[in-house]
Amino acid sequence: MGKWKNLFFLRASNIFHLEKKGRKTAPFMWRFFIFLSVMCISNTLSLLPVSDTHALSNVNDVKKIGFDEKLASSIDLDTEFLGEAGETVGISSFFGQKKPVVLSLAYFTCPRLCLLSTDGVLEVVNQMDSFRPGKDYTVVTISFDPEEPPDAIGARAAKYKRALTGGEKESSNWHFLTGTAENILALTDSVGFRFKKDGKEFAHPSGIVILTPDGIISRYLYGVQHDPRNFRLSLIEASEGKIGSSELLNKVLMFCYQFDPVGKRYALAALNIVKAGGMVTLTVLVAFLCIMWRRERKIF
Repeated sequence: MGKWKNLFFLRASNIFHLEKKGRKTAPFMWRFFIFLSVMCISNTLSLLPVSDTHALSNVNDVKKIGFDEKLASSIDLDTEFLGEAGETVGISSFFGQKKPVVLSLAYFTCPRLCLLSTDGVLEVVNQMDSFRPGKDYTVVTISFDPEEPPDAIGARAAKYKRALTGGEKESSNWHFLTGTAENILALTDSVGFRFKKDGKEFAHPSGIVILTPDGIISRYLYGVQHDPRNFRLSLIEASEGKIGSSELLNKVLMFCYQFDPVGKRYALAALNIVKAGGMVTLTVLVAFLCIMWRRERKIF
């Protein structure tokens, strides 16, 4: 598909350079119109599926894939998984530490979506200067492929840990796990993650689950990339404002922003802002009247 796109760009370039060859050309507006048409066609071609895109064999299976939001529900804390070195890790070990947990589900040999999804987690984590793994929260990535080879886990884990801006200090707080089919299904069911194996690959949704320090589902953030503001506010919400440098500032942020269930993001709470503005105005007005009253008493 790339050669067709390059051909269109080449043709557009030739249209704009025919004058140099001494050949008669169309008026500028016509040439500009042709150029825009070429751009539109090339962009359309770039959006067409390419040969290595994996699609479901059965279209009806699309309904079986996605997230079922289970907000305020507890995840299955009794499940055990295998860590990067093959050690047994209980999922409960990440909780009870007064820090929220960022849970991502992605199998490590995935050639496409899982890579983008995990890259998105890395990107938003590195964009957070004041909220860092280990100090403020824990990141756990679990493979939902029980047949994942052990070396795939270690290689993927090493790659992402090296890319953390905090280096070794933070790398021990991003955990990569896999497990048996039974334990994987127990955890994915508890967070409402629906996926299906299709051939040698998996069809699955993309997103992260924000959990409270007690293992309660607080928020779902969908997609392969995440807005830093939404990520930060979801962590504050999950921790009840008890992480970061200023608990008071976090509580003010949660007062100003509320989660929009339709847009799936945090939006400015206009009514709360109006309330706060009204309180500030009333306070200033009362203070002004008190000052004026005292001055009036002194005069008389």
